[in-house]
Amino acid sequence: MRRVHPTAVVDPGAKLGDDVCIGPYSVVGEGVELDEGVEIGSHVVLTGPTRVGARSRIFPFCVIGGEPQVRDAEGRSWLRIGRENVIREYTSIHCGTPSPGGGTTIGDGNFLLNNVHVAHDCRLGSHCVLTSFAALAGHVEVLDHAVLGARVGVHQFCRVGESSFIGAGSRLSKDAPPFARVLGARARFAGVNTLGLERRGFSAERIADIKHAYHLLFQSKLRLEPALARVEAECGDVPEVARLLAFFRGSARGVTRS
Repeated sequence: MRRVHPTAVVDPGAKLGDDVCIGPYSVVGEGVELDEGVEIGSHVVLTGPTRVGARSRIFPFCVIGGEPQVRDAEGRSWLRIGRENVIREYTSIHCGTPSPGGGTTIGDGNFLLNNVHVAHDCRLGSHCVLTSFAALAGHVEVLDHAVLGARVGVHQFCRVGESSFIGAGSRLSKDAPPFARVLGARARFAGVNTLGLERRGFSAERIADIKHAYHLLFQSKLRLEPALARVEAECGDVPEVARLLAFFRGSARGVTRS
């Protein structure tokens, strides 16, 4: 059964699934779709076109689906938020720009702490953690299981690799490699994210393969392309290493190194 507080304002053009709960003084605009079991706290503003997946929870004072913060932008595209996300107080997530392919996507099972900002056209994977005051500029891509510490800032068009850990206060102007720890105001590679990989269930053998790949990439004194070729020859059949290689080879901004 839907529960909509009498003080909430819900546009007739919004679509509400079963068991949706909308708290006091929240605003749900035209073009917003809330799937079953979505919980909206008090004083939340949602504007469309935005869809929020099943059983996601949005806490008070969030602004979801706002216009992109782009000078002279003409309109907006869309925002898609997946299932079972937790979005804490004062977080803002913007729709994409109307450029070809524009749009902002949030995967499933993410945890966004208070005051997080996700700008236009970002792609956030699944099972990520963005800690308080972390901010993604436009067109940032964050892959699955990444963790961003408090007050991390990510430059537009950067990528944050799978299962990476970005230390508090870090500033990324290049891509953060997968399975790695990245730290510092001028971000640098600080080793493999061993604890995060163990928590994800990686075997000791698989972690050793990833460490070997990074040893070749960053400590062999080879230039990048020969190092990538050697990694591929020695352990490229390991699925995680293959994804690591694809990440490096697909980088447009360059990858954060030691």
